[in-house]
Amino acid sequence: MQRLHFGLPNLKGHLGGYAKRFNLLEVRADPALPSLKYLARLKREAPATFHFSLVLSKVLADLPSGDPDAGAVAATRKAAEVLGARFILIRTPASAGPSARTRAKLARLTEQLAGAAAGIAWEPRGMWTDEELVEVAGTLDVTLVRDLAEQDAPPGPVVYTRVLALGRNSRIGSGVIERVTERLEGVEEAFIVIEGEGGAGVAKRLKQSLGQASADAALDAKFAAADDDEDDELEDDAEDDAEDGSDADAEDAEDDAAEDDDEDADDEDADDEDADDEEDEE
Repeated sequence: MQRLHFGLPNLKGHLGGYAKRFNLLEVRADPALPSLKYLARLKREAPATFHFSLVLSKVLADLPSGDPDAGAVAATRKAAEVLGARFILIRTPASAGPSARTRAKLARLTEQLAGAAAGIAWEPRGMWTDEELVEVAGTLDVTLVRDLAEQDAPPGPVVYTRVLALGRNSRIGSGVIERVTERLEGVEEAFIVIEGEGGAGVAKRLKQSLGQASADAALDAKFAAADDDEDDELEDDAEDDAEDGSDADAEDAEDDAAEDDDEDADDEDADDEDADDEEDEE
């Protein structure tokens, strides 16, 4: 059976509410890597079927001259391991074009990151030809990220793609839904990141379409209001989670103030530090 994972490029609200509608999340390393305690909490709170993709920092992904920064590589590897990342995602800039130098830099980087996550994904920009992209991805054993609304899926059983939702009140047309559905035929596992507003509604329509032999034209009418309704529910969950988190933080603060220096202090301090890390991350 085809395995489908839908998610957003950023966390909306708390993971509990988010995971009700999505099973994939991109975690970004810019402007700085999240703390290990925050990443460990995300991993701990995620359902067993949930996946994370750690988006590499520009310090590394921009492929600067010389060897990759050793400190940044080590920090990235540790973050991916704590998060239990399915992918480390390398988004190279347009300046990293199809040259021998770019290929050598990318090869060194992927070699140093290998094993920290279950896989490495590569999202290139620049004037690459389709043949060059497929050849480089195959040589480096990385998953090539493509927009399946515009391009065919690369060869292989796993696909990583993005779908663009253009606005809160706009809908992806049935043509895009059909193209994405057709291009995922025969793929064993797909990781689909939805950019823009209305992500929950788009994911719902794609899930429905991918569960059928072909796209159903009636989906447009059935899910016309899905973008607004689903995102409103997601925002409501985020507000509820935030209120619950605030109450919990207040209780933790009171407990910490009254706590003696005994063997339970480490556990209470860890809860307090997790709350601080969460506030910093937001």
